[in-house]
Amino acid sequence: MTDVRRIVAEHRRAVWLIAAGLILNVALLALVVLPLSQKVSGGEQQANAANLELLAARRDHGAARATVAGKAQADSELKKFYQDVLPPDQSGARRILYLAVDQLARKANLPEAVFEFDEDTDRRSDLQKLSVTINLAGEYTNIRRFIHQLETAPEFRVLENVALAQGQEGQRGLRVTANISTYYRTGGNGH
Repeated sequence: MTDVRRIVAEHRRAVWLIAAGLILNVALLALVVLPLSQKVSGGEQQANAANLELLAARRDHGAARATVAGKAQADSELKKFYQDVLPPDQSGARRILYLAVDQLARKANLPEAVFEFDEDTDRRSDLQKLSVTINLAGEYTNIRRFIHQLETAPEFRVLENVALAQGQEGQRGLRVTANISTYYRTGGNGH
């Protein structure tokens, strides 16, 4: 121990400078470096949170763009459906329900078709429904051919109901009652 005391006594000024430097370093560490490092780690956490929010915002933006594009595509397809697929007016709807269906029935060897029309008007919509009930009598294969041709025809028709019954006594074949509908647009020439 005497050696340490002697060294400290001989180099008192250097020891005091070193001790003051150590105290100053500890004070700087406690007062400047530690708060700054906490501030930096807080900044890093905020940056990570901001990056996560940015990714979420980009995802939301992408979803919104996809929704807008999907809506535009749906609007375009709906417009095309209205213009190209639906009959343009009531007379066009009657043609595809009466004339075309009558021709399909004759083509399927079911010539005695009886039609009853029913129009469903809804003032709140610009789409109107026109229905026809058709009564047919004939062989099963002819009825099947008629239904197949009706469903695969390019015109927009909905086969809503088909009822089969055995023919009356003395008659061969089946009796069929089919409800067929189509829609058309009102106003503006159907477009």
